[in-house]
Amino acid sequence: MRRALGALGAVIVSVAAGLGSSAGCSAPKPRPAEPIPAPSPAPAYAAAMASLEEAEPALVALEDRRSFDGRTLEAAASSPEATVRARAALAAGRIGDERAAGTLSRLLTDASPEVRESAAFAGGILGDPGLTPKLVPLLGDPDDRVAGRAAWSLGFLEQPEAQKALLEALPGTAAGRRPALLFALWRFPTPPVAAALAPYAADPDPAARSAALYALARRPQEVSLPALTGCLRESDATAASLCARALGLLGQTSSIEPLGAVLDDRRLPVLIASLTALHALLEKHPGAAAPADKAARVTALSGDANPNLAVPALALLRFYVGSDREAFRRLWAAASTGVGRRRQVALRAAVAALPEQSDPLLDSAVASSDPFLRGAAASALGFLPVSAASARRAKLMTDPEPVVRLKVLEGLEAPEAIRAERPLIDAALADPNVAVRATALDLAASIGGEFALLAEAVEASREESNPDVAITAIGAAEKSPDSAEARAVVEAAYRSPSTLVSRLARRSLVRSFHADRAAFPWRTYETGKSVADYAALLREARTGWIARIETARGVFTIRLAGGEAPLTVMNFVSLAKKGYFEGAPVHRVVPGFVVQDGDPTGTGSGGPGYEIRDELSALPYRAGTVGMALSGPDTGGSQWFVTQAPQPHLDGGYTVFGQILSGMDVVNRIEQDDRILRVTVQAGPA
Repeated sequence: MRRALGALGAVIVSVAAGLGSSAGCSAPKPRPAEPIPAPSPAPAYAAAMASLEEAEPALVALEDRRSFDGRTLEAAASSPEATVRARAALAAGRIGDERAAGTLSRLLTDASPEVRESAAFAGGILGDPGLTPKLVPLLGDPDDRVAGRAAWSLGFLEQPEAQKALLEALPGTAAGRRPALLFALWRFPTPPVAAALAPYAADPDPAARSAALYALARRPQEVSLPALTGCLRESDATAASLCARALGLLGQTSSIEPLGAVLDDRRLPVLIASLTALHALLEKHPGAAAPADKAARVTALSGDANPNLAVPALALLRFYVGSDREAFRRLWAAASTGVGRRRQVALRAAVAALPEQSDPLLDSAVASSDPFLRGAAASALGFLPVSAASARRAKLMTDPEPVVRLKVLEGLEAPEAIRAERPLIDAALADPNVAVRATALDLAASIGGEFALLAEAVEASREESNPDVAITAIGAAEKSPDSAEARAVVEAAYRSPSTLVSRLARRSLVRSFHADRAAFPWRTYETGKSVADYAALLREARTGWIARIETARGVFTIRLAGGEAPLTVMNFVSLAKKGYFEGAPVHRVVPGFVVQDGDPTGTGSGGPGYEIRDELSALPYRAGTVGMALSGPDTGGSQWFVTQAPQPHLDGGYTVFGQILSGMDVVNRIEQDDRILRVTVQAGPA
């Protein structure tokens, strides 16, 4: 999930100098090699780790600094208290330095199940493949929770040895443990795994069956098509919706009929997924026909009060306008006189279906005072031939609202359109808005061979505080892991004055370019905080914070998870008290997935001007879970999201810092571009 899933408080962390810039097309001037600043020495914390109250502030300080201090970690890991040892294991994973693997290896064999479970989770988020053989024996741990967490982490690490171990353990695993192993296998979309999962798709145990179906559906393969099709009628609505999504991803025309049949299903998750999957299938196969007998059903759903149904149904109507008069009327009316997100989606659908008749719709939208409608028109231009779209694109690229300029670029998807509009893209590389610049850079790099441009962008971004352009350059360069020029771009990013950018570059160098870890030491953050400061912050975070979010659709409340994510919670509390969220548009709603807010610019790339560290925990993403949006590790700031349904693929990858307490029905009524009216926070009993 990108921060703008867009691109990517000061009370909690220091402001790290980030990157983001304008960039032209000429090669950068040579610059003398610069030494990497030496990490500040880790403070010598007190060795007394007899209780969690004594140990945790020091561990949180290390986490916030991303500083490996072996003495402090070992002191906590050797505590007589299991809770302290478990917390030390979590810190070792969160710090993210592979030197912590030794401590974790020892804690994986701890006498306490609590410690072994925490160490198993930490082994996954640390991301060191070398821990795989240490985790495998825990699949047979006497404690079910430890075995389940080991299975999760083995999946998270995605190593061939892990796949082999999970497959070998599956047949003899007790029924109560089987779901965890089946679920972990979703990260291995291989024929042997699909074959092993197939029998469990009909398992009489609902938990095992749902786990197997999830594993088959999350990253589907053609060999699983029969099981996925049969799953559409599964009693578990979450599993059935995942299977519908999977059929859309597989893109076989044979799935059109069964997906159409379940449009009569009354279960909301299944309906949403089926509408979306049908749209994906029909878009992939322009000659295929939409299920003719479902025209009335889709038309009716397009007017539903629930935006999670109406929005995907409006998008799907484009495939009915040529054969059904009522579908045409509904779509045209929504595109010309509708309001909000529904009009935006209908406009795109109408332009896609009727490009030769779309001029009045586009002209009206381009002249609108609503920047989001102008943005929808800008992105809809992607459905027109380049020659027919260029004049409007040029005009919209002068729009004062960055969200509109961003949508112009996002409408350039086809390589031929990118090449034809290259002058427009090059001009956008100097746009005053960092999200626009980053998107332009990504487009320019997408056609390959633009390493000089990427290098220039990294160099220019050194002078700016937003990291998005540098992050884009790193991501574009690592798509060419065998290129010396690409590696040079990432090495230049590693030398950035921004600790965040340097760390992301180091991660890329090691994982994508297979660089020697020792040659690129981790940089640490300077927070300016003492252990006593962190102790005070922990006390404040655990006072039972409740957030009240007021919207035009109603009010919902969130219980903030101050125990599991104290830095993130206090960052949110600080921003809320400053009124940061008031008036911000809900810039992203994906039906059945997430509602995302926290960017006052509405572009999906805005933030408070600093980044906070991830606080990954074993808390799961259920319906109504509140998480921090990211564009890479430790890139959170102010953007947060609420899940509308369980999303276990997010577990361990995004900080969980709250759960909806009341008003989930309000969350499900929110439409994209609605605005947050007010956010208030109140501390109470924990």
